Amino acid sequence: MTDGPPARVFCPVCSARFPPKEDVAEGKLVRCSVCGQLLVLRAGNGEWSGERYAQLTDDEIRDRVNGFAGLRDYHFSEMKEEILEGLLAKRDAFGDFYCPCRVEHNSDYQCPCKPTRGGDVERHGKCHCGLFLKGMKRNRSALAI
Repeated sequence: MTDGPPARVFCPVCSARFPPKEDVAEGKLVRCSVCGQLLVLRAGNGEWSGERYAQLTDDEIRDRVNGFAGLRDYHFSEMKEEILEGLLAKRDAFGDFYCPCRVEHNSDYQCPCKPTRGGDVERHGKCHCGLFLKGMKRNRSALAI
């Protein structure tokens, strides 16, 4: 397989195929434009796929949520650290970063969950667990009287 822009890259986290924003090469790091996961590119069977980078580490979920928020121009709730602790606990108990506010443990609910990737934050102003928020982040000093 030659280097260059492929039609799509498969993300194993959100099961989406996304167009990369730059040229690709075996072993190069790219960010999934759907879920924010950092991926190592792998070529196989005439297709490109991503392999999770820093798989199931504390850094992986922090990088993923920061990447997703950056892609969508979201900000975080004041409960970010507590929610991340819940995601880490789910990883330890169930093997992946499942939404801490849901009982389902399947790929639809890996953070950021499918409803969040599908526009819940745009529609409701926040995701189900409240990690991602829409709109301008309030400046506390500006609100002080």
